[in-house]
Amino acid sequence: MDKLIPILKTSDYRKDDKLFFKEYLFESKISPVIAYGTDSGRMVTYESASDENDLNLKFPKIKEEAISNLKLIDVSYQITDAEGTKILFAEGNEYASEKILDKDFMIKIAEELNCGGLMVGIPFKGLLIAIDSNSPMRLKLPVIVKQYFDNPQQDRISDKVFLVQNGEVVAIGGEDLPQNDNLNNFVISENKKQNYSVELNSKNIEELTKDVNTSFQQVLAMIMQRKLFGGEITYKLSSSIVLNQALKDKCNSYVQQIEKNELLQSISKALAASEVKLKFFYNDKQIAPELKEKISSNEKDFTNVSNNYLDKEFNRILGIPNARTNIDALTTMSVLRKEYEKRGIKMPNERKSKKWWEFWK
Repeated sequence: MDKLIPILKTSDYRKDDKLFFKEYLFESKISPVIAYGTDSGRMVTYESASDENDLNLKFPKIKEEAISNLKLIDVSYQITDAEGTKILFAEGNEYASEKILDKDFMIKIAEELNCGGLMVGIPFKGLLIAIDSNSPMRLKLPVIVKQYFDNPQQDRISDKVFLVQNGEVVAIGGEDLPQNDNLNNFVISENKKQNYSVELNSKNIEELTKDVNTSFQQVLAMIMQRKLFGGEITYKLSSSIVLNQALKDKCNSYVQQIEKNELLQSISKALAASEVKLKFFYNDKQIAPELKEKISSNEKDFTNVSNNYLDKEFNRILGIPNARTNIDALTTMSVLRKEYEKRGIKMPNERKSKKWWEFWK
């Protein structure tokens, strides 16, 4: 029987076809694409629109029908142990990879793995790999997924890994992940002590501020999701940027702003039991911290962006469904309120906001 179904494709699939019914799995140009087609058994006929109005009119209904049909597909899975970590393999069905789009299925396998968040790989068609996003294996899964992607048994989908919370994809990562859609200006990595390293390719101070801001938000998001953090974020500058006193002063200003950011430090201590400390290196030589007493007005952008991000994350926690039963959220809020009361500081506005990953758009 013919069924409309979502079908995962590589990130460059029909990229120039504007009237094709497709969308990104996650809002990034490196994300795989979800196409929509009718599977008749022998072949798949993909959906497209006659014009932009036709696309906007039909797409929501097509997507809803396709996801409903996907939920009806029964995909088996097996759980194995490796290095003390449970690894789930869903395979044996050509739409096993697409089950990453089935919220109920993803919540079910998270319960099977007894975890709150999943790290998921879908390297080729018919395979889905999932682990606890906080397990030690999370540092190795991107390598494993890349190996499967490079040696596929079916059509390739993606060499990236995906963070899934409450059944939904909320972040993307991988072995060699360009975090900027326009330029590969930085790459984030994590070590066994849960500290983060950011390799920068910024060519001037203006680019540096932008890249530090963006990468810092993404590291902070990972800390908040995992609630694991060693306390250090190390930035490694490349020789593409000129080393002079202005650069040193700028890096030291970042360090000072973060150390003085009470909202950030309170949230970090509440969620990961550690404050945030930045270090900056140039050709393996530390150039910051070397704290200055004052920050000029034109150096406040980093503080403002960080605080804006934290305000939104704060509101996200307060706006989650069933917050009364969420122990982590309530504990975090209790700790933060005590921190603010001690300092006589007014808490941020407790209003609902869009999800944290939408802040990056």
